[in-house]
Amino acid sequence: MRSLVAVFVMLLAAGVACSQDTLSDADKAFRSADFKAAAKLYAAAAENEADSGKRADIRIRLAVTYFNMKNRAKAEEAAVAALKDNPQLELVPDFYTTDFLALISRVKTRLTAGTAPPPVRTAPAGSLAQVRQRLAQATDNAGVEALIPSLEALEASVPATQLVDVLEVKSDALDRLGRTGDALELRGRSASMRAAAQTSPGTSPMPLEALLEARRLIAAGRPLDAISLLHGVLSAAPSCFPAFEVLAEAYLVAGKLDDANNALRTALLGNQKPELLLLLGEVELGRGNLTGARDAFRRAVEIDSGNDRAWASLGLLAAHMGDLASARETLDKALSANGMLFEARVVRAQLALADGRPSEALAHLQRALQAKPDDPWASGWLGATYLASGNVAGTAEKLALAVKGGQTQFSLALVEAQRRSAKVEDALSTLAAAKSDTTTAGVLRARCLLDAGRPVEAQEVLQALVTSDPESVEARYLLGYALHAQRQWAAASRELARAAAMRNSTPLMRGGAQLAEATRLAQEVLDSAVTPPPPPAHR
Repeated sequence: MRSLVAVFVMLLAAGVACSQDTLSDADKAFRSADFKAAAKLYAAAAENEADSGKRADIRIRLAVTYFNMKNRAKAEEAAVAALKDNPQLELVPDFYTTDFLALISRVKTRLTAGTAPPPVRTAPAGSLAQVRQRLAQATDNAGVEALIPSLEALEASVPATQLVDVLEVKSDALDRLGRTGDALELRGRSASMRAAAQTSPGTSPMPLEALLEARRLIAAGRPLDAISLLHGVLSAAPSCFPAFEVLAEAYLVAGKLDDANNALRTALLGNQKPELLLLLGEVELGRGNLTGARDAFRRAVEIDSGNDRAWASLGLLAAHMGDLASARETLDKALSANGMLFEARVVRAQLALADGRPSEALAHLQRALQAKPDDPWASGWLGATYLASGNVAGTAEKLALAVKGGQTQFSLALVEAQRRSAKVEDALSTLAAAKSDTTTAGVLRARCLLDAGRPVEAQEVLQALVTSDPESVEARYLLGYALHAQRQWAAASRELARAAAMRNSTPLMRGGAQLAEATRLAQEVLDSAVTPPPPPAHR
């Protein structure tokens, strides 16, 4: 049987914790195994709780805490107080150890020995029917609100066999009052109770209709309503692991990533399904926990080595973390199992392009675009691949499609493609629209201006660049080129020599510096030559 601490943590994740700050602090202390602090906080939370049913639940947690502290006397004392608060209190055996259940059984026996069972309050005959009729006749919120005390009295007094009917009427009343979340929670609770009544002994109840309704609410963009419904399901069936699965999805859609994480980890106690592990990995990615995401994806692969989505998720994460060798290997495994994995194809193309293999990247991207024709992201990388391989034809069209589709990271590649296609004015317009102030954007603007025969403007741009980014060898080289185009031989030679001396200069840059220096020297020779005498007069 699971350890009592682990199972109790699962109950906390199920959402059975009360809303008070003291109780939340107690739960946190229990999860951290700080049982001394947890016992003190649970005791205080119980004292502050007016509702006897909720107080009984808190005191059971206090009993569990003392039990973990090996203080059986205190544990029994807390259990006695819990059973006095709620004599009908029943524990779900799956969530507690045999020893703790035996302790509760002893306490119950001692309390009931020699005494008659507490009287059960019964509602007057036909009272639920009367309340239902009054609800149907109520014309305003005040009339509906007046029925709530009667419904709460019925909820506390009717036999268990009638409680579901009471809860359904109460949920209708709450709905009319605009308290949608409370109404859905009651519906979830009644659905679980109905499923339990129809389930054979020894099997777990499955409120299938409530789970399907929760999924419909999520699909309709109402994750918070789905969460309320599922909280109701779990309040009556805290061991319903499928409800935790759907709850995790609802939390994820609602952006409550920490709650989604807790729900998923609880669901995984019931079944280590690869789908749940993949969802856990996505949640961990959203929380910024890359290591946790990687562990979840790896566990999914271990459980199901043929799961192409698990391999793809692991490979995409490896690429994101910069582990390119693992990314190549795992993405190749995913694609060998399922060649139509779109995102895996595009990222594998990016890796091939980074490896200097544009033809391989092109093959991957063409397969990706078979799955999603004209997808902006894949089209952008296809254009970038064409550009890297020197194939300008059609490149600008692909990149323009990507930028128009919102993939603005391809804007500068589009500028370069337009420049290489001799569409300089289009390139300058695209660059202006991109509104990028990076060194790369500045260098591109300078290249376009030089191509357009405007070296003076290019010089102005490049001088600003070398001032703000002295390590940009390309900016300094182009500055020398712009000066050379203006026949400023000495200044051009000086700037090109500086570029050639930089650590990341290219052979082309070093060759340009040599040619510029030769030009400067030749000009000096011309400038220093003696002016020849005029020819003699003709006789």
